[in-house]
Amino acid sequence: MGAVLLPVFVLLGILGILGLALLALFRNMLYVCPPSEVLIFSGGGERQTADGRKIGYRIVKGGRAFRVPLFEAVDSLDLTNMTIELHTKGAYSKGGIPLTVAGVANIKVPGEEPLIHNCLERFLGKSRAEIMEVARETLEGNLRGVLASLTPEQVNQDKEAFAARLTEEAEHDLSNLGLVLDTLK
Repeated sequence: MGAVLLPVFVLLGILGILGLALLALFRNMLYVCPPSEVLIFSGGGERQTADGRKIGYRIVKGGRAFRVPLFEAVDSLDLTNMTIELHTKGAYSKGGIPLTVAGVANIKVPGEEPLIHNCLERFLGKSRAEIMEVARETLEGNLRGVLASLTPEQVNQDKEAFAARLTEEAEHDLSNLGLVLDTLK
């Protein structure tokens, strides 16, 4: 009787180890994405977007998905707001008068198509600090451009019109980069 039980225990032990290995493999391939992030699964084949572009990745936002082992790599991108402080010194206004302007902008990575594709093409693999630096330089360039078309009196008298014009120009450039301007003060 003891000789019969030994192979049964060995078989149960092997099945238990295989079960644990499969569970570990399953856990390693399952990715859960919080609502404030987007997961990018790249390398799994070509897909077509809603606007007809062909891309080599799939996007998961606020959900879960399985990674195909050996064929797909997974990256993540944070969708939370980024606060950017703008400090422009010596920006020339209309008439050649240098001005110093400070402001604050809140930008974010969009979570919806088609803007997210622009963002992924430019910023996938970049750190949050690098994204913020590109956005800051873009916003400061827009700020200098708007200041060059206005006199100092126009900037001081109608700050709302100045901010609206700056927002309009900045939104266009940021959307080309795949970023969204939430607020600009």
